[in-house]
Amino acid sequence: MQISTMNRNALLRGIMLLFVGLLPLTAPPALLGADSPAGTSAASKEATRPTAATPSTEDIYTFHHRVIPGVLFSDKGSLMFNDLFTGKTGPFIQMVQEPLGAAYSSGIRFATEHHTDYDIVLISFPAPFAEPNCFQAALVKTGNTFRYVTLEVGNDVAGVKTVAFLCEWSSEFKHLNYGARNYNDLKTFRTELLSFLKRPVTNQ
Repeated sequence: MQISTMNRNALLRGIMLLFVGLLPLTAPPALLGADSPAGTSAASKEATRPTAATPSTEDIYTFHHRVIPGVLFSDKGSLMFNDLFTGKTGPFIQMVQEPLGAAYSSGIRFATEHHTDYDIVLISFPAPFAEPNCFQAALVKTGNTFRYVTLEVGNDVAGVKTVAFLCEWSSEFKHLNYGARNYNDLKTFRTELLSFLKRPVTNQ
């Protein structure tokens, strides 16, 4: 049985809430599938089953663009950031593994950096890569303020060797596009990020 979009989104919300400590470790199926019609216990069990196959573009998008910034900009953002910054990646990996599978979660890589004015958690995501999901992402903490900067898969529609777009989700969940880029690797992303963070924050 294929998991419906409604059940999938309910599952992802459940995993997010599980991470931030708002659900018990074994949440009732009704909570994880609250949007499903009554009498769909089989569908609820299906929705809570870890994904064995390659995750769909839709599932990856939901995680990259909804779940991660959703937690980061919530009152539990510091918990997630501090865990990742100090190397406690287990809760985050668990949050990834349930909807996207162990193979995908095991391919995620983390790097952290401390700077005078801010701290950074860099996340490199594994394949599959499909527009507009992320190659790389950066969680940036300045004082009690967070930013979520992404390097997203892009098509070369203009014929200028575009492979990605540098973007950002604001705390108001506004998607900001800073333009096409011709790289997708972590090293170049990090170099540009450090320069990018020196600019005044605009359009937030």
